Amino acid sequence: ARTLATEALAACLPIASPDLTRLDHGDDGDAVGGVLWGLNTATGNPVFWDRWAQQNHNSVILGASGGGKSYLAKTDLLRELYRGTQVSVIDPEGEYAALAHAVGGTVVALGAPGVHINPLTLPERAAGTPDALARRALDLHALIGVLVGEHDADEGRAALDRATLTAYRDAGISPDPRTWTAPAPDLSAVVGLLRQNPDPAGQRLAARLDPFAAGAHGGLFDAPTSHRLDTHLTVYTLNDLPEQLKTPAMLLILSEVWRQAGTADGRRRMVLIDEAWLAMKDPVAARFLFRLAKSARKHTLALAMVTQDAADVLSTELGAAVVANAATQVLLRQAPQAIDAVADAFHLSAGERAFLLTCPRGHALLTAADGSKATFASLAEPDAANLLHTGIQA
Repeated sequence: ARTLATEALAACLPIASPDLTRLDHGDDGDAVGGVLWGLNTATGNPVFWDRWAQQNHNSVILGASGGGKSYLAKTDLLRELYRGTQVSVIDPEGEYAALAHAVGGTVVALGAPGVHINPLTLPERAAGTPDALARRALDLHALIGVLVGEHDADEGRAALDRATLTAYRDAGISPDPRTWTAPAPDLSAVVGLLRQNPDPAGQRLAARLDPFAAGAHGGLFDAPTSHRLDTHLTVYTLNDLPEQLKTPAMLLILSEVWRQAGTADGRRRMVLIDEAWLAMKDPVAARFLFRLAKSARKHTLALAMVTQDAADVLSTELGAAVVANAATQVLLRQAPQAIDAVADAFHLSAGERAFLLTCPRGHALLTAADGSKATFASLAEPDAANLLHTGIQA
């Protein structure tokens, strides 16, 4: 005879305690997956969390400078790698390069000599995605909107569509998926066709795009992609780029990740955006990010955003919408000037508000989409600790 029911026995075990622990379950009902985020500050029990078992796979980590955001994000990244997730990182300050080298990942130093990403490249398995060519053209519109401004991009939209499709056709690429393995055209081909267009709007757009095709900034966009971008971990560092190119570069990387996710191969993918406010402060990039956040689940993609600019993010309609579309929300110590916006957005109690103003580095409040919350102290393996501290360079 049983002495304890299954539910009663489970309550005795830390992994299945009443703490905020959300794991996916297999066909036999047993918990599977999930990663250790830390120890519950109230009970000392482990806090396990599985982003893939939530209503969407997205996450946001918000906290003041020095609160432990990067440490927690890197810990989550490593544990997703252990599970076989393919991870891409947008790294404005080069803080993830050492970690990438340590685990055999790829570091793409955008802005360094010889490093290029062609925005017209189609994914290798594009033939299995019927709308890949059309999506590539739409993504190019978003990139050009960031490069030259929305008004100029919208004014030349029709001319850009014609030039893009003509450039693909001249390269031997047509709507027939069998042609999509041919080398893609580059941005200078599109600009050249815009320049030949009798439409004045197209000619004006060509003039605005010239610096990015053949001018001072042409090295990043106007050559075949220089690195393999589908390794288990790809870190894109932006610290070699001028400030005016960082947001376009972020959009270019997101577009590349989105192309990979569209291959329908079933692989779990995560894109981690450090200092995500850099993207969200630009209206075109913010709309692209919001569209990605809304659609990511359908493609088994997780969008993981990390930023210290909580008040700025929450003050914009699109920024607040992107945060709201993250089923996993983690708040670390907050600056006094941001706490009101954070408390309103996340419906914090007086105690939770006080916790976020005074908690030690690495302590956080995890909130679930259903309103459940738990505080925890982030925890990493001792062997990995030297890779997780912000500021370590490769």
